[in-house]
Amino acid sequence: MKKQYYTFGENPAGFSPRFISYDSEFVREKSYIPKLALIQLHQSDAQSAQLYDPLSEDNTPPWSSILEHQAPIVMHSGSQDLELMHLVTGQLPRSYRDTQLGFALIQPEQFASYATLIKHYLGISLNKEHTRSNWLKRPLTPAQLSYAADDVYYLSQVYPLLCADLQRLGRLEWWQEECERLLKQTTNNKSAYQWHRLSNASQLKGIETAIADILVGIREQLAAKQDLPRRHIAHDKLIITIAKARPITIEALADVLPANHILWTALAELTQRFAKLAKQTAYPTIPRAPRLSYQAHKYYRSLLKHTQQCAKTLNIAADMLITAKQLKQYCAQPDADSLLTKGWRAPLYANLLK
Repeated sequence: MKKQYYTFGENPAGFSPRFISYDSEFVREKSYIPKLALIQLHQSDAQSAQLYDPLSEDNTPPWSSILEHQAPIVMHSGSQDLELMHLVTGQLPRSYRDTQLGFALIQPEQFASYATLIKHYLGISLNKEHTRSNWLKRPLTPAQLSYAADDVYYLSQVYPLLCADLQRLGRLEWWQEECERLLKQTTNNKSAYQWHRLSNASQLKGIETAIADILVGIREQLAAKQDLPRRHIAHDKLIITIAKARPITIEALADVLPANHILWTALAELTQRFAKLAKQTAYPTIPRAPRLSYQAHKYYRSLLKHTQQCAKTLNIAADMLITAKQLKQYCAQPDADSLLTKGWRAPLYANLLK
């Protein structure tokens, strides 16, 4: 296979009608909002990949051409790329295909890496040493740029082969459904970071959960305002320690939270929240899976067995059909809007649903 080339600093007027392979490099470890550092594009009829620098005023990505492109924008495991795209532009591509989702519909590995995909179809072992590079540092090295170009160049080679496999199995429409569902999930408002996601949150009881809830909320506000990682505002361990000390007034909080801590910059909010805490009688709890009655549990076991049998027959992961958690939720409270009742899954479960 001929070695690919890339062009850096060009912004063509448009693209051919074919699909566009897309990838992005970003850094999220040092900020609350991920920082987009590089955009890579390739079309199968082009000799070189196009690289765009979001940090440069002279080489901005052609967002409108990407978003309005009629043919699919192709990514691998693109949920974070879509999140960044939506964050930057407020929009998502008109048509989208995720090769990780497509590959999961033809074999049992649900979350196959990009390297696995390329090895499977092209027999090439990719060098991923630049995955954790500092993509925000300028200038980017030739090795980084070549690595970035590789990702979209090889994606353009694999996409038609994956399409052919899905066509052979009659699952192209399944793939389209899954990709459209991912787009909808990206545009839905994401819930705020909740206290029960803290490390060791299960150790908290009673009023401790309410205190953790307050501190997590303040941490989230400050992290967003100052664009810092949550851990730079307050580590989970500190929040758990304070919550277990049970300070129920702002004065008591001062005994366990260092005077120079950044959380005190939100003093007004802390004071207001702790004033309400004294009057609070019900405290938040960790969300649990629904408890099933004997009959509901029996129904759940039958659906789970059917799911596993279907997955084996289809040669895909059972979770691609539905997860155990989703099955339990359905059995506890059957919902006409469940995945089991929609699209390509519906015929597989039609005779079993209540």
